[in-house]
Amino acid sequence: MTNGAPQPKKPKRWRKLALLALASFAVALAFAELGLRVANAALHPAIYELDATLGWRHVPNVTRALLDENGREVRFETDALGLRVTPHAGDLGDDARRLLFVGDSFTAGSEVEADELFVTLCERALTDARCLDAGVGGYSTLQQLLALDQRLAQLEPDVVVLAVYENDFVDNLMPYFSGLGPRPYARVGGTGAVELVRERDVARYEPFLQPAPGAFWLYQHCAIYRAVHKTIFLQSHGERIAAREQRERDAVPLADQRLVMAELLRRVAETTRARGAELRVVALPSREMVRDDDAPSHAWLREQCARLDAPFLSLLEPLRRAGYEASYFARDIHLTAAGHAAVAAALAPFLR
Repeated sequence: MTNGAPQPKKPKRWRKLALLALASFAVALAFAELGLRVANAALHPAIYELDATLGWRHVPNVTRALLDENGREVRFETDALGLRVTPHAGDLGDDARRLLFVGDSFTAGSEVEADELFVTLCERALTDARCLDAGVGGYSTLQQLLALDQRLAQLEPDVVVLAVYENDFVDNLMPYFSGLGPRPYARVGGTGAVELVRERDVARYEPFLQPAPGAFWLYQHCAIYRAVHKTIFLQSHGERIAAREQRERDAVPLADQRLVMAELLRRVAETTRARGAELRVVALPSREMVRDDDAPSHAWLREQCARLDAPFLSLLEPLRRAGYEASYFARDIHLTAAGHAAVAAALAPFLR
């Protein structure tokens, strides 16, 4: 017998089925995410990881087989500090000089084997020095500056070799690198003052990601999202994304590029010397500069380094003598093994 009070309605069957389907989908997605992470770690371990301070950095203790543009397999390995592992000449003793090479992908040299790298070849030629490779792909001079203080404390080098490539000038003012992520950047104020912006501008980077709610969070934390972004989205939208980035790079005034670079060189010299190390600056030309035998930025860099009392070397002439077709890959902008050998031959006397 009832008291006339309304009885609770039983959930409809379709609601139960919907909840069951949703739960099953979530479990399947979780297993797929876990499986993809395990497979990536075993077969294609990441070389880079995002970093709130630097933008990105090398993953420590990783070994990865890479292919150059000709299909040759190259071994890329990092140590516990994220430095590229290079073969050393042996025990040089406590009196050996320590040379820290700082730069971008040209210094990291992932297109060649470690024993073909100009850092390794310099150590062999110098005989009395231990050479350490702190190059990281895509780094601007600003990122190199921000990473330098920690590297100086960790490694206590006698000499810091700063390698400047042509795209560093504009990279310093770009708040992102579309292939990797957002990064700290510099900007020039109305009074001409250079400001270093350390906080990452995620909003400027998200247009280069596959559209989704919380796209940058997914890019950081979701292997499935990154896989779809890389294999599907970038394959179909890569040209549009590259064109957008190039338009933004082309819009950066040359005067601002040089103003920022001058300030960063000053700060790199100040940071290096505060730790008791010497700074030397090396300018790496592009393939087109070598082909045309013209590198106006190198003359400007020489003037800046003279003001800072920092020894400077342009590698335009050594690479011109070696030949741009032999020194650079045909499509990849980077140096071949022959190019690294030419660089090392010119660097070793400069570093003695």
